[in-house]
Order: sequence, then structure tokens, then C-alpha cells
Amino acid sequence: MIINVLIATIDAGVGKVEEILLEPRTGVRYIVSHQVTDQQFRNVPGALKRSDVVVGQIEGRGLSGNRNNALKLADGDIALLADDDVRYRPEHFMTLLEAFDADGSMDVACFKIATPDGDFEYKDYAAKSYLLNDESHHYISSLEIAFRLDAIKSRGIVFDPRFGAGSKPVCYGEEAVFIHDCIRAGLKVKYIPAYVAEHSAKSTIKNISEYATEKNIFKGAYDARRFGWLAFPAALFGVLRLWPALREEGKNPLQYLKERLRGAWYIYRYLSGVSGGRGC
Repeated sequence: MIINVLIATIDAGVGKVEEILLEPRTGVRYIVSHQVTDQQFRNVPGALKRSDVVVGQIEGRGLSGNRNNALKLADGDIALLADDDVRYRPEHFMTLLEAFDADGSMDVACFKIATPDGDFEYKDYAAKSYLLNDESHHYISSLEIAFRLDAIKSRGIVFDPRFGAGSKPVCYGEEAVFIHDCIRAGLKVKYIPAYVAEHSAKSTIKNISEYATEKNIFKGAYDARRFGWLAFPAALFGVLRLWPALREEGKNPLQYLKERLRGAWYIYRYLSGVSGGRGC
């Protein structure tokens, strides 16, 4: 099987991609999607001009659009999502291949992220494998996700550009929506307790407080993405259920409600728009 490492980067970030690349090896290709917001970033570093590296440039912002461009360029068997600050070891690719080879019915896998020596664990991972569904799964990070390209492409699944870095007002969560779309499309999504990437334990998302505005907007948007108009009563029910916790955290309950409704309305008014390639 051929692995495609789908690397999303923007502007000067393309200069960091060289640090991701391992020595060329049979069966591994790096697909770099480079978003350019200014012509000064247009040049591709010479280190990326290798036979196992494909660079595709697009204009604009938005992580989901960037990942979709990498997905469009991919032509292998297994795809592994990446950013420009991740690191790999040869054993990570072996782990990836062995997992998909061991379970021929697995379409999407969510692995673990290792951290450099001395760092604490990236997150509290489960010790055993399990099948994910919409009601039972942990928070998935994009660097953990790998999938069979034919399974994703044959169902027209893409990343929803209304979610993710560079999108407003829902500035993250594109990986949660992607996994939801995979599950809804009937794909077998499985958690595998094995490392396939390395990244610092520091994470922007992990450092956001539980009831931060960004998370509240995402919650409302994600509910609307999944349940349509029911996201609105869900927001009201949520604020009533969480009222004591919100006050304890110093979050104004009415502000929390307003933020969830803002996210829900943003998605609900575009129900006929892009939705993982399959409609909301």
C-alpha cells in the first residue's frame, strides 16, 4: 500500500515542511498543500523538490480548504493527515500499514500522537481499540487521522470549509465534522492505541478553557450540522443544565447561550451549502 502524508501549510510555513520529510522510501509520498496569501510566499523551497514530494499551491485562507486541496492531489492507498509542525519516524509508517493490513474492513483509523522525551502525554488515550460512533468517541485530533483514500473519495467526503482555522466564526473542529461524516456515510471508523506521529504536548485547542467563546460557537455549529433546527432548543437546554458550572467558571450563562445560538444559526442558514460533500 502507498501512504500519502497530506501536509497542510500556509505562507512561510512551507519552509518548515523540510523538517517533516524522512529519507525517501518506497511506498511513502508527501502531498503538500500550500496556501498562499501573498506573492512573497510563492517560491517553493528547493528541499521540497524531490520525486516523493508533490506541492500544490492555492490562494486564500482556511484549513479545511487546504486539506481538501491535499486530498484532491492524493493518489495513494492510505492518507495520513499532517500539519507543518508534526514529526515522523519510520516506525510510524510501519504501524500505519500494519493496522490497515490487519483489518481490511477498517476505512478510517484514529491513532495516538507521541510527544518528545520529557513531555507529558498528548492526551488521555484509551488502552484498547474500539469502534467510533456519533455518541461514543473521544476528541479526535487531526494528526491522529488516517483513512483509505478510495473509501473517502468514492463517497465524496471532504472537509467542511465552514469549520477550522481560518474560518469564521467556527475557527476549529473540522476534524470532528470529518469523522462525523465518515460515520454517517457508513464507514468503519476505529481507534487504534498506537503512535503514528509526534508533536509537542502543547496545543492551542487544549489550552482553550472549557466554556471559551470559540468552543461555545463550535458546539452550536456542530449541533446544527448534525441535527438542524434542533440545535436551537439544545442550546437552551444546555444553558439550563450547565448553569451552575457556568457560574462557577465565571461564564455568564446568557452569553454562553448567545454564543451557542450564534454558531447554530451560522450553520443552519447554510443548510444547503457544503457538508462533507453529502449535504447537512
